[in-house]
Amino acid sequence: MHTLRIASSDPLSTFHGQARVLGDVFVGEGICGSVEVLVTTGSVVNAQMVVRGEAEAGFMASNWVARAIKGEDPFPEPVAVAVVAPLNAGPLFFVAPADAPFSTVAELKGRRVAVGHADSGMAQHARNMAEGLGWEDAGIEFVHRSTFDGGAALAEGQVAAQLSAPIPSVHFEELCRRLPVKVLAFSEDEIAALCSAVPFYSPASVPAEFVPGLVADLPALGVLNVIVAARDGNEALAHDMAAAWIRRAADVEDANPLFRGLGEMMARARTAGREAIAPGGIPLHRGAEQAFREAGLLR
Repeated sequence: MHTLRIASSDPLSTFHGQARVLGDVFVGEGICGSVEVLVTTGSVVNAQMVVRGEAEAGFMASNWVARAIKGEDPFPEPVAVAVVAPLNAGPLFFVAPADAPFSTVAELKGRRVAVGHADSGMAQHARNMAEGLGWEDAGIEFVHRSTFDGGAALAEGQVAAQLSAPIPSVHFEELCRRLPVKVLAFSEDEIAALCSAVPFYSPASVPAEFVPGLVADLPALGVLNVIVAARDGNEALAHDMAAAWIRRAADVEDANPLFRGLGEMMARARTAGREAIAPGGIPLHRGAEQAFREAGLLR
């Protein structure tokens, strides 16, 4: 059987860890004989790789998919990808040293913040937040570093805060070992404004169990991450990948906290339709749509 390639992100990212889980599902379900998890800089490159045939599947933050298919910055031309299935809905949040003289997201204005590679989904989220909160002229400086390097910059005092990917993650655990951190608080109005401005966002929470010193879950911004394939690619493969993910959703959710809520997220399609799987009008792969219909999740 062939090797299936999944474009993920850097080795310490949540995408990379999730790709290994997805690979185990695909091998276990007999879709392929083995999986190669490809190290990339994230969503933008992943879209380009699946369309060029360098990967059969890739991970993207859903907001990047809309830009990819339209050829909007940073994509120089349209990139024809389509959603195979939801991956997870993870909280986006900022962290700072525990002894930092500020504790809210609003107080990041005028400070240096590490936000991931320039062409990563994390950097796009940072730009969305700045625009949605009216920060364009507030002097905030986004520093483009990998997830791990951004954590090192925070620990060394080179930046005031870091935009964190969903947890638990190897990076976040390493960061917490290096220095005590605190999660910066979003206000209810900030979360509402961002969810209104960007259809791919929803309210979420930072789980206290994964943040040392956090005594209760803290409200945050959530984003739907998705598995994509080339829009005109192999329909049978897209169908089989989606069907396997649907069948194993409960198992994956129980085994790995990164996937909490996956089954509920996909079941929401029974009432919300395609928007629950591919929000904001982004395309759902034809093969995957068939799998969701067969599973009774789409009418």
